[in-house]
Amino acid sequence: MTISLTQAILLGLFCGLAKTCIPYTWGAFAYNTVIFNAVMIGAIMGNMTQAMIVGASLQLIYLGVISAGGNQPSDPCLAAYIAIPVALVSGLDTNAAVALAVPVGLLGVQISNLLYLMAGFFAQKGDKFVEQGNAAGMTRWSVIYVGIIRCLAFAVPVTIALYFGAGMMQGVLNDIPKWLTNGLSAMGACLPAVGFAIIANLISKPKFVPFFFAGFFLIQYTKIGTIPLLLVGAFLTFLYLTFTAKDYTASADDDEDEDEDEDEEDEVEAAGLRQRLLSKGEVLKSWTLWWIFAEVGHSFERMQAPMFCTAMTPALKKFYKGNKERYIEALKRHMIFFNSEAHWGGGPCLGLSLAMEEKKSQAYDEIPGEMIVNLKTGLMGPLAGIGDTISWSTLMYLFIGLFLPLAQKGNPIGGIGPIVCLTTVCFIIGYILTERSYTYGYSFAENMLKSGLVNMIIAGASILGLFMMGGLASTYVTVTTPLKIATSTYTTTIQSILDSILPGILPLVVVLLVWKYLSKSRNYFKATIGLTIASLVLGCIGVII
Repeated sequence: MTISLTQAILLGLFCGLAKTCIPYTWGAFAYNTVIFNAVMIGAIMGNMTQAMIVGASLQLIYLGVISAGGNQPSDPCLAAYIAIPVALVSGLDTNAAVALAVPVGLLGVQISNLLYLMAGFFAQKGDKFVEQGNAAGMTRWSVIYVGIIRCLAFAVPVTIALYFGAGMMQGVLNDIPKWLTNGLSAMGACLPAVGFAIIANLISKPKFVPFFFAGFFLIQYTKIGTIPLLLVGAFLTFLYLTFTAKDYTASADDDEDEDEDEDEEDEVEAAGLRQRLLSKGEVLKSWTLWWIFAEVGHSFERMQAPMFCTAMTPALKKFYKGNKERYIEALKRHMIFFNSEAHWGGGPCLGLSLAMEEKKSQAYDEIPGEMIVNLKTGLMGPLAGIGDTISWSTLMYLFIGLFLPLAQKGNPIGGIGPIVCLTTVCFIIGYILTERSYTYGYSFAENMLKSGLVNMIIAGASILGLFMMGGLASTYVTVTTPLKIATSTYTTTIQSILDSILPGILPLVVVLLVWKYLSKSRNYFKATIGLTIASLVLGCIGVII
């Protein structure tokens, strides 16, 4: 089997489109994972079953990879579009595909970093159009052109590599000796530990760590499936939050609570009487623009500012209609550095900015422009932490974990299900937060940050996430040892002794070692490389498999 020119072009194009991150939720899922890309590759290559099986194995080593703040430890998307097609045409087993994916993924990060640098130049070009009040020109240069370049920067190399290099790669891989094959097998068994350790490190607090062990050993001793595991985890999470609910509410006496309730009622009443210049449809339009373009023109210099300004533009035109000077000043305000998680961070910041700009347009001198900028930038960091924890570190990988068994059986629903679920949930959350922040202004965003409910959501996500990651780690980190102990009367394997002491002890040790390292140093690159080398060497000499 070979990769035709048409297939190579299509694979390159879909890789490039995924790297543009359009729209935000769908694109970020494809950007940071393997499993949905495996569906696209399987459809193009005409071998959906094997593409999903290989993709499921690759996904395990990239669990926990998120590009928070524009920083990404590896590139699952590029790794998928190279390793899976090569595995299909070469007949590689999944462990060899994992070995190929690791260096490709690390190379993809460097390409992305160069593109982030390049995008800063286009943001500066966009400033010139802002000076003219030409928001369309700013969007064209700072967002659209950057997206096209990002697409081509991956599409062209992937097309060339697959069309001209797949055959050569096949010849090389066919000559791999058995001892190296054993090493690759061991590496494939160990590397998923990196993904589980990254997630556990991102969402864990010391008091929640026992839930990881609970999930791990529940699978070891019962071998239950993913859905029962989720149900047990949800029940334990519910019980924990029920008995600790008072820890997440503010400590205030009854009188203060009554006063706060009265103040909130007054705020709601005042907000209801406020003359809204934007309809719900216009707020939805601004949110949709932000949701579509949030990451397209991302740069190290401005991060998401050009896309935020693009989302604000329709409303700013309405607020400052007939006053070009004030309109230009507003555009400039929103071209200042901005970076946040787009649902939980970008939604409230967008809604608040709409409310503040609306109020400024009605009483221009009462609201300093710096106040709008400071409020937005002051909220973006705390809200981003909430979004990264809930949407990307927990929900995304919970959905992947639920559908992964289907992917391992070659079913494309295993790749489609998670992206559809995450996109639906997060789009609705983002719109609600945008609309509420626009309606109630700063008080809504402030109360959301202080709310015990938000703290409970984060705690619940952390507990359920750790429980599920423990169970999934028990299932998918499969390292064992073939070493034997021989005497004059009997021979036994070390693995059987370990199993009699504590089932799954070797996989658990591997995950805990990586987790321990990441708790001291968040260097995912070193963690991946270190475990890759160690597992490869130990596998080649026959210590583990």
